[in-house]
Parts: sequence; C-alpha cells; structure tokens
Amino acid sequence: MSATSFKRSSIARSTSSARSTEGRRIARHRPETEQTVSGDDDFYESIADRFEGLDNAEDVRRRLSVVFDECLGHRRLVGRWTLDAGCGYGPFSEAAVRRGAVVISVDLGERLVARTIVLEHTRAPERAVKELARVLRVDGLLVLTTPNRVWQGPVRAASRLRLRPFHGVENFVAWRSLEHFCRAAGLDVVLHLGFHPWPFQLGRGRAAATVEKQLSRRWAARLMVNQAIVARKPPPTASATRLDKPAVRD
Repeated sequence: MSATSFKRSSIARSTSSARSTEGRRIARHRPETEQTVSGDDDFYESIADRFEGLDNAEDVRRRLSVVFDECLGHRRLVGRWTLDAGCGYGPFSEAAVRRGAVVISVDLGERLVARTIVLEHTRAPERAVKELARVLRVDGLLVLTTPNRVWQGPVRAASRLRLRPFHGVENFVAWRSLEHFCRAAGLDVVLHLGFHPWPFQLGRGRAAATVEKQLSRRWAARLMVNQAIVARKPPPTASATRLDKPAVRD
C-alpha cells in the first residue's frame, strides 16, 4: 500500500527509509484507541523476524513493477512525500527511496509485522481507505494492491492444508468494493487493473509477461488473483467530476 504527496499527520509518528537488507528497522504507530488483539491478529507479529525469508521474491518484484511502472507510470518521485502504510520489511520503501522520494514507513506492530499489501489484513478495509484518503494531499495519489475476493476460498483452503505459510486476518476485497471504498472516501478512481492471473509464478520471461498482459484485459481483470487501484484526491470543488467508470489497463 503506497501513496504519494501525503501531508504529515498523526498517522505517521516516525519516519524511516526502511531497507529490506536492514529488515529490523521499523516505524511504530500505536493509536491511543488501539485495543489488545489476539489469535489471528497476532500471526504476522509472530513471524516478523523471518517474514522476509518467507516472502516470494518473484512476487515482490512483480508488485514493485505494478506499483512503480504501471500504477505510477514512471512518475518522478524526487522530493515527494510518500507514505508506505504497512511497510513490512521495507521493499516498497526502499524502492521509493531509490527514486528520490521522502518516505514515511508505518507499520502496526512493535516489530515488522505486515506485508507490503496490507488492506486485506485489516478487519475494516473501508475505514482504512478513508483514513489514508484523509491524510492524502489534494491531487495526491493513493496506490493500493490487494488480493481479489474471488480467490478468498481457495486461499483459505490452501492455508488449512498447510500449502502456504500464511494465515492470520485475511479479509480479501471484492473488485467493485475496492472502487466503492475509494469513492466513498472522496477519491477519483484513475486506474484499476488486475495482475497474477493464477496463484503461482510463471517466471520473468517475455512470454509470461505477454500472457499476463493479455489476460489483464477488461474481461479478465476482475477475475485475477490480485488487483491494483490508483485513486486521486481532487480539490473540494472538483468532487462532482469524478469518473464513474475507471480505466482498466489493457
């Protein structure tokens, strides 16, 4: 979860140019209203020290490409304030720093606990989007990547069968719901695309990229494993001009 042109606010109480090679450097955020949680909520806290090793390097590479190349379209980030909410061990923060951004890295645990995709690990994703929109500057961009709810069942089954190392809170968001959350928060949806047509990696070859691009067309994007959305915060006077039908990447 990333965004550019954020204003400084209470959501970020410390800053960090978190680097994956220094995966124990953290930025703490403990709202006064936060309650003690247990069970599934503690899962990512329990694997914080080894999460980087569990993460799929090819998956991270693809997500970095989606965020910085496809969603941000190679926009210049030099000097721009960027919030990495749910920074985890810092791959997105590190990539933004390399591009010259001023990065605020935030995570919820006492240690690094959350994945770079974080919306689905909240119990109230709509409220999370509203808070991100609140701290976003006018004309700033919110970029979110999150799994598609159509894959919630298979993922849960894989967890029960111990075919994947993760569980905890996994509250996948439906395609239309993600757009609704952004609009309800007062944002204009600029781009909504799908990626990862199936729950495994094809590799880094040109053929794999071509297949994914073809399957990411309008008819298939809503069925892909993951989705990415870009939303812009308009000036108050421009709220009536929001797009009703966002573009889907071809």
